[in-house]
Amino acid sequence: PDHAPIIAAAMQGITDAAADRTKKRGASQRLEALQESIAHCDALLAYPRLQLNGINPQSLRGELETIRSEIVEQAIRDQWFEARERAKDAGTYKRMFGSYAGAVKCLQDLMDYVDDASTLEKAVIVLRAERDALVFETICRDAQLAEQQGRKAAARNLYIAAAFELRQDGTPDGYQAEKLEYAEKQIERL
Repeated sequence: PDHAPIIAAAMQGITDAAADRTKKRGASQRLEALQESIAHCDALLAYPRLQLNGINPQSLRGELETIRSEIVEQAIRDQWFEARERAKDAGTYKRMFGSYAGAVKCLQDLMDYVDDASTLEKAVIVLRAERDALVFETICRDAQLAEQQGRKAAARNLYIAAAFELRQDGTPDGYQAEKLEYAEKQIERL
């Protein structure tokens, strides 16, 4: 059978996707173009005995996987930075916590474009833990303010809310033992 059309289409697909990838700004768009190139490489790998004018589909696929990893790592760094900066600049608690929700959603969307999502999953866990810590710190700050204003009952209720949030969030309690102990001591003190 004549494999020339299949090989030509795969080579053209790799070239087109590479050119398209350089024009894309978003990580998901670049990963989608990479996914197409990898699929074309896989099509070429079905013909191991063919000489492809100095092109080795296996090594090309490896290079594309490296590029994919770099894009994912950069997307994680960008989302962490954006979430932290937006949280600093947020005027309300809702916006502060929303910045982390947006970053988590963005990273979760990228999981569709990678074979191994473990790096993205770990980044999502870290972002959620940061958000949970921020929630706790915010409630404790409000409790301290209430205490300074002489509203001990309100401060106690806020510390109870802080402890409740720690127990209900997605971060394992073992990572938050010190914070939970702090909140419980404040509750007992008040």
